[in-house]
Amino acid sequence: MSYQTFSRVFSRLVEKSNYSDAEVARRLSVNRSTISRWKSGEQSPALSKIKEIADLLEVNPMVFVDDSQEYSNKVAEKKESYIVTPVKGSSSNVPLYGSVAAGQPLEMIQIEDLIEIPESVAFRYPNSFLLRVNGDSMNKIVPNGAYALIDPCEDANNGEIVAVAVNGYDATLKHFFKLQNSIALEPDSYNPEHVARVYTGAEATTIKVIGKMVWYMAPLDAKF
Repeated sequence: MSYQTFSRVFSRLVEKSNYSDAEVARRLSVNRSTISRWKSGEQSPALSKIKEIADLLEVNPMVFVDDSQEYSNKVAEKKESYIVTPVKGSSSNVPLYGSVAAGQPLEMIQIEDLIEIPESVAFRYPNSFLLRVNGDSMNKIVPNGAYALIDPCEDANNGEIVAVAVNGYDATLKHFFKLQNSIALEPDSYNPEHVARVYTGAEATTIKVIGKMVWYMAPLDAKF
């Protein structure tokens, strides 16, 4: 399979599918830049990826070698019974604000990138931003390396997962509990080394809620 043949066929099929490049990348678990390289002929996918691409675009894998084979028998039979209407995915860009520790507090850094999330999620949380989770103290709910979507707020209900600033500079992702004279930040981990931490008195006043976690996603380059 030559790069040029794959590039020509892949570009045509993506255009016919009405999927955006971002949606194709999401469904194939690759970077959007990889889609651009496939289209330009700079690179072609591994053979093990071809069937996944063919299934997404509803074609016979051989079309990438011989583009006269437009559709597989399986797809042809399906089209005899009903019309397949491609759905174009919509997305919105939200800022990625560095990292948040899911183990020990980690100093927050400035915006790193703009990341695409589903438009419906972005519409529901128009002021939201992403934080990258580092560590395993919340891995029963949020995997290490995931992007946590944070909806900004200054207070939270007990038990909610929040990003909080510690001492004004650091950030951590934990279950939040506000008690009478203290604040508790509780992990949710398979690792028994992680335990709840309670802040009392003046120390409790250093805790500032940044926002609630409302959604999370794996990065496009995640390895499984």
